[in-house]
Amino acid sequence: MRWSASGWLCVDVGGIDTICKFCGANNPDTAENCSVCLHKLSQPKLAPGESFKRKGEFHGRMGSMIPKSKSIIPHVAGGILVINAILAVGGLWLTNIYVNEYFPEVSQAMTPMNLLFGGLAVFVLLGGILAMLRRKWAITLVASIASFFLVIVFGLFCSILEALLSIAALALLIQSRDEFRKE
Repeated sequence: MRWSASGWLCVDVGGIDTICKFCGANNPDTAENCSVCLHKLSQPKLAPGESFKRKGEFHGRMGSMIPKSKSIIPHVAGGILVINAILAVGGLWLTNIYVNEYFPEVSQAMTPMNLLFGGLAVFVLLGGILAMLRRKWAITLVASIASFFLVIVFGLFCSILEALLSIAALALLIQSRDEFRKE
């Protein structure tokens, strides 16, 4: 019987007995439940001297046995998209203030543009939230592309930097595709 991080392991000792991981009792090799505590002896049969190790999971895109783990990459990409959406809305707001102050005769023409780019900013915000939740990969990808064009037009601070961040978010989303739920 060996100790692991999860507790005692069932170990096949020489093909004669299986030891229960809960109570330590010896059980016949053919037993499915412990004869003392009635816990299920669910560990696979092991060769003498072999310890139980967790097997890796099949990683579809890599085509090999690699344990899947979730990273922070979708959260970073989603955060970039949320920040870009907020900055684009701020840029749109400042543009409206400027137009209303200096060009009041064209302020009526700003309404369709406000609706179009405001809606696009909400879509980018939604894409950022979905990326953080690891859902709807295709929508987050399109939102990242939309974010690039949105910040080029209405970036609040430095449009080039925000556009580069949008490209980084796009690259991160492509890299973390396997972490998104399949729906």
